[in-house]
Amino acid sequence: MTKADPIISTVPAGYSSVSPWIISRNTDALFTFMTKAFGAKEIDRVVGEDGSIGHAEARIADSVVLAFDSRPHWPETPAYLRLYIDDADAAFAAALAAGGRSVSELDNSAWGDRGGRIQDPLGNVWWIMSHMEVVSEDEAARRWQAPEYAAGMSYAIDSLDRHMTGRENRREDVPELVRNMTAPPRAEGVRPVPEGYRSVEPWIISRDTAGVLDFITAAFGAQEAFRVPMEDGSIGHAEARIGDSNILAFDSRPNWPPTPAFLRLYVDDGDATFAAALAAGATAVTNMTEMFWGERVGRVRDPFGNLWWIHCRVAELTAEEAYERAARPEFVQAMEYVTGSEIMTPGKD
Repeated sequence: MTKADPIISTVPAGYSSVSPWIISRNTDALFTFMTKAFGAKEIDRVVGEDGSIGHAEARIADSVVLAFDSRPHWPETPAYLRLYIDDADAAFAAALAAGGRSVSELDNSAWGDRGGRIQDPLGNVWWIMSHMEVVSEDEAARRWQAPEYAAGMSYAIDSLDRHMTGRENRREDVPELVRNMTAPPRAEGVRPVPEGYRSVEPWIISRDTAGVLDFITAAFGAQEAFRVPMEDGSIGHAEARIGDSNILAFDSRPNWPPTPAFLRLYVDDGDATFAAALAAGATAVTNMTEMFWGERVGRVRDPFGNLWWIHCRVAELTAEEAYERAARPEFVQAMEYVTGSEIMTPGKD
């Protein structure tokens, strides 16, 4: 429940605490790809006077992906997303047929997932996964010793590095042990999406995952689930929970380009969260502002270049009430302020 009104739920029905934004050159083409590849259902689209898409939403199973068209002078900012789906092999094939390119071929992980990575036609990278079995920590550790799982992990790391540094991922670069991995049958009673996760969840890839985790803990009350340190001291995988959602993260390599994430966050008290984010080292991009649809919205850039839309619901409105408010001068001014603010910092990591 929100501080503004204890009757209003913090997160609107059908949404989650954290949702990813995808900012691309062609949101229409992005949604066409997601529909063909993943069965996405478009639920909203707002087209501006110039024909560009200023806001759009599509649902994939229990998750909502947010998107809008970038401006010509903005840098490319691909999103990195993990998608749990019923049949990873079928979704992978559908993504290729819809114009995607393979980043990492399908293989089986020691922890019971099957998946691979696809770059969509707009440059975003999707980890396409399906949960096949529940594996204990002891069993996963035992599997790591098997050559096929070790080869799979090495290939996953190398293929992503190739992608991030602009090198081609060729079929002949896939280890034979990985190529020979076939899809196992799903264990009885196992859901394609692991317990406690959502169908679509965002990756934050940064120079300092430990710092990101510290920031989201101080600013947003995140609860770190775990982190996996690598031999060189970097973090190879980490997860933290905010509300009903998970944030996935790992350290980038020195020769990778900047990879800022764009995320919407619903909170109980927007002003307090905004202040906490600034105290934790974030920079204000747009101040908390009440919008015509009944939410206070502000944006902050964290110390690692990621942009957070902080939303707090302050009014429960009908479509007619929102439409009426949209014409009021104060809300026209609010919209002009928010949409007119520059959110990109070219060349900044």
